[in-house]
Amino acid sequence: MEIIILGLGGCTRIPRSLCQCRVCKEARKKRVPYLRSGPSMFLKDVNILFDTPEDIAVQLNRENIKQINAIFYTHWEPDHTLGMRIVEEINMYWLAKYVDGKEPERKIAIYALEEVMDEST
Repeated sequence: MEIIILGLGGCTRIPRSLCQCRVCKEARKKRVPYLRSGPSMFLKDVNILFDTPEDIAVQLNRENIKQINAIFYTHWEPDHTLGMRIVEEINMYWLAKYVDGKEPERKIAIYALEEVMDEST
């Protein structure tokens, strides 16, 4: 099974916005793998995503991920859940219906403890 680590940055991305420290400057200059984005991983063979940090859209596009069957949320903290807005965008199936004239084949299943969904909504 192939695992794609989308981000390992924890609660703080590198480079941090506006920061001029040595680490952030180096990350801006050298790019990947010095850049760190929010914590998330993707299981490629089964199209399962774990966590949706704030920058999940960039991560998914960077890795050219085309399908997600399920999302698992590990816990409620913002660095793992702020990207739920992107999941809403992905699930805009009405848009596909009116633009393409067809119903989408599937929706993304979401798995999380109740407190994750309560805290994130």
